[in-house]
Amino acid sequence: MTHLHPGAIEASSDSAHLLLTTHGPEETIGLGQRIGQTIRSNLFIALSGDLGAGKTTFTKGLAAGLGLPVTVTSPTFTLVNEYAQGKGPTARRLVHVDVYRLEGGGPAELDGIGYGDLLDDLDASPGYGLLVLVVEWADRLGALLPEERLDVESISDEDEPDVRRFSLRAWGEAATGLLQALAE
Repeated sequence: MTHLHPGAIEASSDSAHLLLTTHGPEETIGLGQRIGQTIRSNLFIALSGDLGAGKTTFTKGLAAGLGLPVTVTSPTFTLVNEYAQGKGPTARRLVHVDVYRLEGGGPAELDGIGYGDLLDDLDASPGYGLLVLVVEWADRLGALLPEERLDVESISDEDEPDVRRFSLRAWGEAATGLLQALAE
């Protein structure tokens, strides 16, 4: 079960913020699943947090929530994993990127993994289906992050090893609507 803290949602004209806590990998997967089920339009998710903070576990839940019957693995060494189902307007696609091993995360390196093409795909017509682009260690991208996105920071609890605190901040209309739906 995911616990919503009282007064955890803050909304303004350009962002919304939601704080959530999970107690173990199953709840972290459940949080990702709930978010995946709520996504209605293409979305960039910028994941950040220390090693072992649950970023890939969260992404496993996203895939389940999107209805993708796949085994999600960390793209630490492959850099990009793509999971897809269906074609046309009913297609669902999750692209999971890990920029931890990139030297500087500069434009040339990102072009080498197709980052620019993925951002273009986010702007594509709904006729191509739903795309969720998840980037682990996204905080390393700085100004190369898109303006419209959902920032998800996972923080481990030093005293309780299974506890993760998630800070979700929305930038743009789609991500803000998603957080408002989650808070209801």
